[in-house]
Amino acid sequence: MSDQRFDVIVIGSGLGGMSTAACLAAAGRRVLVLEQHEMLGGCSQVFRRKKQWEFDVGVHYVGGVVPGSDGHIATVLRGLGVEDRIAWSRMDDAGMDTVQLPDHRFRVPTSWDGYLASLVEAFPGDADGLRRCVGELRRLGEGFDRINDVPHSVRAVLPLARRPREAFEIARGLEQPITALFARCGLSVPAQDAIVALVHLHNTPPDRCPPLLVAALLQHYFKDGAYFPSLGGQVLAANLTEVVQSHGGTVRTKARVASIDVVAGRVTGVTLDDGERLLADVVVSNADAHRTFQDLIAPQHLKARTLKRMRRFERPHSIFSLYVAADIDVSATRPATNYVDHGRYDQQETFRMLDRGEWDPKAWMAISSPTLKTGGRQHFGEPGHSSIEAFTTVPAEYSFWGGGDPMTGKDYEDSPVYQERKAEIEEVLMERTLQQLPELRGHVVWQESATPLTHERYTLSRMPYGPLNSRQQIGPGRRLSVRTEIGGLFLAGASTVFLYGVAFTLRGGVGTASAILGRDLMAAFHGGEVLVDPAALPEHGPDWDPFMVCRRHAVKKGRRREPAPA
Repeated sequence: MSDQRFDVIVIGSGLGGMSTAACLAAAGRRVLVLEQHEMLGGCSQVFRRKKQWEFDVGVHYVGGVVPGSDGHIATVLRGLGVEDRIAWSRMDDAGMDTVQLPDHRFRVPTSWDGYLASLVEAFPGDADGLRRCVGELRRLGEGFDRINDVPHSVRAVLPLARRPREAFEIARGLEQPITALFARCGLSVPAQDAIVALVHLHNTPPDRCPPLLVAALLQHYFKDGAYFPSLGGQVLAANLTEVVQSHGGTVRTKARVASIDVVAGRVTGVTLDDGERLLADVVVSNADAHRTFQDLIAPQHLKARTLKRMRRFERPHSIFSLYVAADIDVSATRPATNYVDHGRYDQQETFRMLDRGEWDPKAWMAISSPTLKTGGRQHFGEPGHSSIEAFTTVPAEYSFWGGGDPMTGKDYEDSPVYQERKAEIEEVLMERTLQQLPELRGHVVWQESATPLTHERYTLSRMPYGPLNSRQQIGPGRRLSVRTEIGGLFLAGASTVFLYGVAFTLRGGVGTASAILGRDLMAAFHGGEVLVDPAALPEHGPDWDPFMVCRRHAVKKGRRREPAPA
């Protein structure tokens, strides 16, 4: 069979890759999406157990989804013709998060005023410092929002040119760590930890975390509220998949790329791990940056400075996740909130331990329940049951987990060190979860966990947050451009200047497609353009299931016949 040719090949079906593919397919390009796992969606996918419970891997809550608004998610979905095909459940405005510190407890309302009032009530001795600190974060967040974009280029921040003081504060908010802001405001250590309590949103140590990142994340939720997709995180990839397919594109699962092929400085396509070659003049890698430049491209095709940069491009610590099902409905007595538990006030100590290759049993832990966030309304599973997900930060290094290589299979699970580590961390997370949700005792009917190696086996990356989100790695020239030095090769996803998370990776995919097409699609979407033909999209009946849309896209290949002996 001759090699197949496409206009564009997209490697990886995370939301960055899928939004790129959807834009390009809608613009008339013949697109192929390749996903090595059996399920599309990358970190946004869900998984199911015993035909009773569904768990979200990476979608926990988002902002910027109000229909008709200028939020990143709403704008991208509207431009791709699917905004009205996704329903959202609003989280509790009185507390989208409930934070437990060693001796303090407070809620995070979805407004700056409510946030400050909650903090001052919990830390009255720090009232003046908190007002200064939250005031500066608010100015940063609202200034960032006026840009109405990710600051991926100098051009993107031009709206601040007429606001020099605000521009100065935003520049300082990127260049200095948040610990410098704490020092200026004279905050106590407990109050400092309260400000960075939502560290699960970026997993960056305080002395390397820019205040602008914290401010932008808070503004993301405070502008129009916090939401969760009513049909679970899979609904995003499912709708993008339907855009791709209905506009002539193809998606393939269980199709692992072994190499990005380059000739004379230009991409020619990709080769799969079974030797199949697929041709295209444009390739988009949604793989993480290290995977792209260190594994998929032969080093002779890259400049020496690029290879050096990738060796220095810092990876963050990774994530351990616990998944629990219970035979009770936790939403019957609780609001739509996440629970955030800090076992210590000094978050910097947690990261110092991680840097030494140690796990901190008192590290931050976040508890997210789709059942709580949808008010108990279920689209799948046993009525009256609950799904709960808890996650914390852990070392990513293979040595911590006893060795092995998840890129080659599941053998790493056989290591006694791996089994002991996993059991130890799972037990601690389970007990801490039960402390926050004591009604679960005696009602847990399913329990499992996933390590960084599990994450890598399914997504080929141990970096769910992308590269380390430090002040040295955020901003134009610090994160990677979507354009590369190789002709026809582009990047999408969390490794790029468009950053990580649902909103930023969706917007980043539009940015990648814009670079390929030579027109600013995001500006067009803000202007009301809808790139997709709505009539081409399939109907969603009452039994439409995003989980089923995103699986069973593998190509069955017949056996290769050996040539007859001469």
